[in-house]
Amino acid sequence: MSTSTLQARVHALRLEAEGIISVEFQPAGEGVAFPPFSAGSHIDLHLPNGLMRSYSLCNPAGDSGRYVVGVQLDRASRGGSRYVHEQLRVGQVIEICAPRNNFALHEDAPRSVLVSGGIGITPLWCMLQRLVALGRPVELIYCARSRAEAAFAEPIAALDGRVHVTWHFDSERGGPPDLPALLANRGADSHYYCCGPGPMLDAFERACERL
Repeated sequence: MSTSTLQARVHALRLEAEGIISVEFQPAGEGVAFPPFSAGSHIDLHLPNGLMRSYSLCNPAGDSGRYVVGVQLDRASRGGSRYVHEQLRVGQVIEICAPRNNFALHEDAPRSVLVSGGIGITPLWCMLQRLVALGRPVELIYCARSRAEAAFAEPIAALDGRVHVTWHFDSERGGPPDLPALLANRGADSHYYCCGPGPMLDAFERACERL
């Protein structure tokens, strides 16, 4: 997709979990539409403090008229996530770039297994909603440090019966997830996706090598 600059108005700010908010953007100006996007896409926010930050879109692909991103407050923030949490306000207009997708979803896969770590749920939540809408077989493995830090947990739980979700909270299990065990017996034709912190991605790659 094009990386042209768009004018976006902050329409809503919502607390999704401890330290995580979602930001809904709508087009600024009459008769203006946002370009469409596919699951796994991200946008760049040109923040008024001069910083640019990329965030994954988490609303359903095909959603017209809005982009929604999830932003975690980084304890070591250099001004990006901290600005979004502390200074971005409803009604404010900022520049964003049109969606780009470096994490494309294969919608026709026989089965998809989504593995999320913390804020990594944002692109996977978008993928999950897309696959559910298409009626495709999908499973989510959602890992977080605690239930309080699990964004979008409520709407994900509401999909019970249509999606099998495995929850792993470090605070309740006494440590990080055992990915080889969680990914075992999924079948060679499954497609695997993971988004999360670096150590989790490394563990995911090692686990996939054994499948």
